[in-house]
Amino acid sequence: MFAFRVRYLRGSVTAADVRTGNEKSEVEWPPHPDRLFCALVQAWGDLGESEQDRRSLEWVEQLPPPVIRCGEALETRVTQRYVPVNDEWRPITKDSKPAQLVQGTMLGRIRQPRRIPSAPLDDDTVVFCWPDANPAPDTRASLSGLARAVSNLGHPSCLVAVDVLDQTAPLAPTWVPRADGNETLRVPAPGRLAELTRAYKASLRRRGPLGEWTTYGPPAPELRTSQGYHRDLIVFRLEGERSPLPLEIASRIIGVWRKALIERADQPVSEVISGHAPDSTPEAPKPSQKAHLALVPLADVGHRYARGHLLGLAAVLPGRLPREQRRVCLSALGRVGSLTLGPLGVWQLERCNAEEERRGLRPETWLRPARIWASVTPVVFGRYPRDLWGMEAAEMICEACGIAGLPQPSEVATAPVAWILGAPPSYRFMPLPSRPGKPQRAHTHVRLVFDEPVAGPVLVGAGRHQGYGLFRQLAEGAE
Repeated sequence: MFAFRVRYLRGSVTAADVRTGNEKSEVEWPPHPDRLFCALVQAWGDLGESEQDRRSLEWVEQLPPPVIRCGEALETRVTQRYVPVNDEWRPITKDSKPAQLVQGTMLGRIRQPRRIPSAPLDDDTVVFCWPDANPAPDTRASLSGLARAVSNLGHPSCLVAVDVLDQTAPLAPTWVPRADGNETLRVPAPGRLAELTRAYKASLRRRGPLGEWTTYGPPAPELRTSQGYHRDLIVFRLEGERSPLPLEIASRIIGVWRKALIERADQPVSEVISGHAPDSTPEAPKPSQKAHLALVPLADVGHRYARGHLLGLAAVLPGRLPREQRRVCLSALGRVGSLTLGPLGVWQLERCNAEEERRGLRPETWLRPARIWASVTPVVFGRYPRDLWGMEAAEMICEACGIAGLPQPSEVATAPVAWILGAPPSYRFMPLPSRPGKPQRAHTHVRLVFDEPVAGPVLVGAGRHQGYGLFRQLAEGAE
C-alpha cells in the first residue's frame, strides 16, 4: 500500500471547483487527486528538479486513480476580494503612470474582484491511497521529501501538511473510482508531468491544462448491511422569520406536526400515520404493533462547528410499506405546509431537494452504514431502570434495538452528555409524556457498537416515533 496524507492546518479548505469557471461559487471537495499531484510537481521545481524526484513523479502518474478517505466539507462561504491580477501588469516608466501601485513594489497592477470560496471541514485529514502500489525504497523516500515541501493545496491561504503514510493496514475509503459514480474528479495520468512542464515553460502566468477526469462514488457494500424497520426519509426544511430553534424543543414541534398530519390525513386515519391500533379509543389507547410513521428532528450536529439548532424535520417511512399506505403518508405530508408554534411563531415546511441542501438535510447523512452510532436525541426507556448507567440499562437498550428491527449491539454505553458534537445533554430535553398514572419516563444519551455495519436511520427506544432516540454515525476511534 502507498498513500499520501494531507492535513488541513486551518480546519477548512479554500479551493475553487474548476467546473464553476470564473464564478468560483463552489469549493472543490473531495479534493481532486490531480491537485495534489500538481502541488508535488511544484515542490519538485522548488527543490531544483532532481532526476530522482522526476522519476518518482513519473511513477505516481503511471498508477491508477487512487481511493480517497475524507470527511465532509460543510457550508460553502464565498468571499469577494480585490487583488492585483497576474495577467495584467505594467512596470513604472517615465512616459506612463499606472493607475494603481502594488504596495512596497515598483509595479503597477490592476486590481480586480476575485471570488474565493472556502468551507470548514468536519475532518481535517484526507488520505489518497493506492492499495496495490509498492514503491521502491528510494522512490518512497523521494516522494516523502516532495510531500514535506508542499505547504498549500488550492488557494495560497489553504495551508496543509503532507506526508507519506507509513501504514500497512488497509484504509476504509469514502470515495473510490467507479464507472457509475456521481462525482467527477481530475486525476494524474501518464505524461502529466511533461504536460505541466511544457505549460510552465510556455508562460509563467498561463493557467495549466486541467488533465484527465474520472468518475468516483462511495464504495459499493461488499455485504448487505443490516437495517431497522424504518427506511426512507422524507425531508423538510424549516423556514421562519425568527432565530433558529434549538434541538431540545424538537419534541414540542414534532407533537404539533403529528397533530396536524392526523387532522389533515384521509379519514379515518390510517394506523401507519396515527400509530394506534385499529381498536384503539381515546379512553383506552392501544399503540400499534406494526412499524409506523416516525417523525424526527434534523439538526446541525456532528462537526466541530455545530451549533445544535434545528435545520428541518423528516418523516421516516417503514420499509416494505404497501403502495397504498405510502400514498396515504405522502398525501398527508403534502397537506401540511406550516406549523404554528405559539410564541415561537409560524414556521414553513419546505420539501428539500437533497442535492442542493446542507449535509444535515441530506438523507444519506443519516442513512450511511456504520458500525458505531451515537444518539443525537436521547433514548427513552420503556420502563424506568434502577441505574441509568448500569448493566440493566444496557440490557434494556439491547432489547429496544431488537424491537426496532436492529441487530444486537456488541457494546452499549449510556451517558448524560452526547458523543455527537453539537447535540445537547439529555437533561435539556423534556421527558416523553407518559400514560396517566405512570411514572415519568427516563431518557439518556447512548452509544452503540455493532459487529457489522448497520444502515440508518437508526431509531431506538420508546420515543423513536416522536423524535427521541435518533442516532448518527461515529467514526471509528471517535471519543
